[in-house]
Amino acid sequence: MDTNIEAYNLEIKEGKVRIVFNVQEIQLTVSNAITEFFSPKADTVKLHIDLGDLKVDGVNNEGYDLTINIKDDEVSSFSLPQNIIWFDVDIAGVSNVLNNSVQFKVEGNYPELLSYFIKKLDYKIEWLQFDKIKKEISTVSVTKKSYAQSRIERNVQYSLETISRSAELLNKAIHRIDLRTRSAYLKLNTENGKLDPVIISIAEKLGYEISVLDEETIEELKKRGQKATHLISLVINY
Repeated sequence: MDTNIEAYNLEIKEGKVRIVFNVQEIQLTVSNAITEFFSPKADTVKLHIDLGDLKVDGVNNEGYDLTINIKDDEVSSFSLPQNIIWFDVDIAGVSNVLNNSVQFKVEGNYPELLSYFIKKLDYKIEWLQFDKIKKEISTVSVTKKSYAQSRIERNVQYSLETISRSAELLNKAIHRIDLRTRSAYLKLNTENGKLDPVIISIAEKLGYEISVLDEETIEELKKRGQKATHLISLVINY
């Protein structure tokens, strides 16, 4: 916990809890329509977070500024100042935030020239609450997740066989969901990620979220005797 950051320092009001999205890594693909005339270095880029139908005060709908990291005069990556997005919610609404699908999007000032596609965004959801005994803000839980922007590229054609295999994987995954937690860890053979965009897209249309697990989470699960590559969750809209 970094006590120098407001999220871990400002008072949490009675009946409220604090949710912190700690963004660990952002891998982007940048599509530039006029490379010879314009560079991402001249753009102002923002990260947007979408909690679906949940209306949460404190989320900046205008987006969060990203810093463009330059290496050898070329854009190498993007980072979020202080690495966090945070807001307070009623204690009764915590499960809504933790169990709902979270979507991220990166946009700049010149969408007609530059488009940004999230290949991978690792983040942690931290639940903070005021501990009356210790009289300080304490962490209740930390959940690790990885987000990949799910879309089927317009210029990519998927065969019926590929769609059928993806649908079959999704069907098996849905039957593994634990209704108590509304989620399940899975070991899916998506052919080295080839089927991921298709299965993720189909899942979203049906009200599910499938996330590709990061290497750290995969290793932690292995230590507990559980082999998994993906996490499937039932999206709940209240």
